[in-house]
Amino acid sequence: MDCPGLDKRFSEKYGHLRAVHHASRASETTPVTEEAVRCLWYDHLFTDRGLCVDDGRALRVVSAGWWNRGEGPDFKGAQIELAGERITGDVEIHLDHGGWIQHGHHLDERYDQVALAVTLERTPPPEPPRTSKGRRIPVLLLSRFLEEDIQVLAGRLLLDDYPFRAENTSGKCSELAGQKGMRAVVRLLGLAGEWRILNKARTIRERMERAGTEQALYEAFMTACGYGHFKQHFNALARQFHYGRVRQLARQDPLLLEAALLRLAGLFPDDLPESTHAASHFGRLRGLLRDALPGLKPLPLEWTRAGVRPVNNPERRLAGAARVLAHTARAGLLETVETIWRQDCAPKSRLSAFEALFPAPMGYWANHCTWIGKTMARPCALIGAERIRSIVGNVFIPAELAIARQANNPAREERVFDFFTAMPKEAENRIGRIMFPRLAGPGASLKMTFRLQQGLLQIYQDWCEKNPACIGCPVAQFL
Repeated sequence: MDCPGLDKRFSEKYGHLRAVHHASRASETTPVTEEAVRCLWYDHLFTDRGLCVDDGRALRVVSAGWWNRGEGPDFKGAQIELAGERITGDVEIHLDHGGWIQHGHHLDERYDQVALAVTLERTPPPEPPRTSKGRRIPVLLLSRFLEEDIQVLAGRLLLDDYPFRAENTSGKCSELAGQKGMRAVVRLLGLAGEWRILNKARTIRERMERAGTEQALYEAFMTACGYGHFKQHFNALARQFHYGRVRQLARQDPLLLEAALLRLAGLFPDDLPESTHAASHFGRLRGLLRDALPGLKPLPLEWTRAGVRPVNNPERRLAGAARVLAHTARAGLLETVETIWRQDCAPKSRLSAFEALFPAPMGYWANHCTWIGKTMARPCALIGAERIRSIVGNVFIPAELAIARQANNPAREERVFDFFTAMPKEAENRIGRIMFPRLAGPGASLKMTFRLQQGLLQIYQDWCEKNPACIGCPVAQFL
């Protein structure tokens, strides 16, 4: 009897068992998923011999592109050569030719940059896929170029490892980073992170010069509350509903500000059944609007909620923003934030002071995600801890840096810099998970900070997003 653990080498026996299992069930073919085909494309698990697209043009894959977990094409910024011509564009994966039309990509402008469609078909499509502008998209018939049975290939894939723990993760700079050590990587990331905050400060300063310092800070705060799907919507609300009026309403009644923002956003219903949990809260807000703002009309905003977690619904985010604005209305948002910056305290205490500007969850929206939805089991913050940290890092830091630069005050800038370098990291996002092993190597580890995260994002934006194959990339020279 074989005893596991006696032979201190990794055994391949389990792999053999899996192969036998797949062979014995060849007639019971398990459907291959699109996710598996994405993995085959990402790891280039197909031959280059005779590789071509459906119209016969020779194809060379320089880079598979960036794996896109969000909306739009499956891979962004891929680099390919068609008949010797270098092309950068997106890649969309489907099991069969029908997927392009069935998913509506031919009508969707987000797919207009697709340079290559990949399917498991062996025969060309009866009608080639086209973009919303009518451009024909070449198709890679992947099954023609697989050197092993698709079931065997798919069976080897560890789908949970993709794309962040797959082999295809390191950039060319990781080799040099391995030679020079982590100190060189940290230095590069720090410099890139500082540059990113400087750029944000310049943007805020330009807005301060046009709209006023407090209005610009308020707009940046609102945009950050909208984050992701709704940042442009929240920015439009802030530009339409000026801070002076916001502060006035908040001092009159904090709930009046919430009602006004919801009405302006088009998120305040005309009526609700009395049996709903929201009836009491809705009735109070409606009364405030009737008495104080009877003529307020909504902006023509469309709130698409696909892919939005219920706790991040715009109603909750707006209610959360209203509570912060009401909480700071007495002194004003700018003066409240400036008071915290003037404090002579450690970075940790300063961060706690900023976090205290965001009240604890209470009221109707603490336990609800919509006007007519179920009551949540426990209260949930309207603006979560990670979003608060992001607002501090991406709004309060660059805004104060802009003010310090405008006043030519080095001591003030040093205080901002000390806080910035001590700022703990945000929640890890897709780009961060991809970029660190790409830059430093798959086995590297580092205590990540907000500053270093900003550096990763900046390097991705400047160099890696459009050039995942690292062709002529100068980043390695900076290490």
